[in-house]
Amino acid sequence: MMKKILSVLSIGLYLIVFTACEENEVTPDPVNQDQNPSLDAVAQNIADLLSEGESFDNFTAILEQQTVGIKLAEVLTRIDADSKEGSTFSNLKASAQFYDDQLKTNEAPEVVEIPEVWLYKPAGTNSVNRQDVLVAYPPAGKEDDWTKVKAYTLDKKVVYLDPNAEPDVPVIVVDNHGFEAFKVEVSYINKQLQQAGFQKKMISSNTKGRAAAAGLETTKLDKIRLNDDEEPWISGSAEVYAVTSGIRNSSNQAEVAVIPMYYLDKEDKDYYPNQVMLFWDDYAYQAANIQLFEKDDNHNYQDMVSMLVKELTALAGTLSGHTWITALGVIGAAIVDALPASFWTNDDDYVDSFYTIEKNRSYTNYYGARGNAKVNMSPYFIPAN
Repeated sequence: MMKKILSVLSIGLYLIVFTACEENEVTPDPVNQDQNPSLDAVAQNIADLLSEGESFDNFTAILEQQTVGIKLAEVLTRIDADSKEGSTFSNLKASAQFYDDQLKTNEAPEVVEIPEVWLYKPAGTNSVNRQDVLVAYPPAGKEDDWTKVKAYTLDKKVVYLDPNAEPDVPVIVVDNHGFEAFKVEVSYINKQLQQAGFQKKMISSNTKGRAAAAGLETTKLDKIRLNDDEEPWISGSAEVYAVTSGIRNSSNQAEVAVIPMYYLDKEDKDYYPNQVMLFWDDYAYQAANIQLFEKDDNHNYQDMVSMLVKELTALAGTLSGHTWITALGVIGAAIVDALPASFWTNDDDYVDSFYTIEKNRSYTNYYGARGNAKVNMSPYFIPAN
């Protein structure tokens, strides 16, 4: 009888603890929820740092100026000198330096990891108070499997947050697969596409080196709006990129590039990027595809580019007997097919496709094939200097 009573009491205690976790109250860590030990250690060190001296005000002031993540290393160099004393700051500096060193090798790393931080503020929050703020990090694994987000108060107590419900307190989020890592990954992807023979020239942020004698004929993205990105709040801003594709020559060989769209971070919002998407000198014919994807933290860029190159290589030599317009459609379909269903963690990792965009045509309120993205695009000539 006593064993039954103890069993019932144990179940009741478990239910109380679980309910408290769901309600975001501070509770001890009942089991090992730490699925990402490297980020967990950094989160604890940040909580320690923010509880010291003037570090809190200096740290949060920097984050409040950012619309996307910022390198942890940069934040550490910008906070006041009196915050740089002690083992906590040294530990954080060492963590940031470790990841920087991984990117200094000659070979592209298997995984790009750059610690960065950003500030989540609930709607209507004017100031960030020391007693309210939490420090958290995205869980490991697929987003669909996330049930809770581990966070720390500044006195190192554990709080569990709901990944699908925005919290009502400010949260400093630390991540190593965010905006900064994304920028580096795009550079590596384009290098590997060029090495594999699917890109004539390197894609850069400017047009220097591209211009012919008269100038460049391009298509410019004037406006874009996404209907839905369904990102959990802990994942921060969406990291969207475009894969552009066209026909390089009379043999219908593919020309492919990846173009980051760093500004495109929220759903149901109009953006006016004035961004060049297609350089028509890259293509033998006057039509190309633009396909939008969202970066997925759970698969590294090496997986993505390997599958993409494999699919495009399988097409090589098979398209020479087709009309170029047919080949263009096949290439566009192959880019989506290159990434199997297991690659995606949710439907919105594949955002939308704009097939057969014509060189001298303007597009207004033009929907992609999925109806998830709406754009305005126009021809744009860039004169040579």
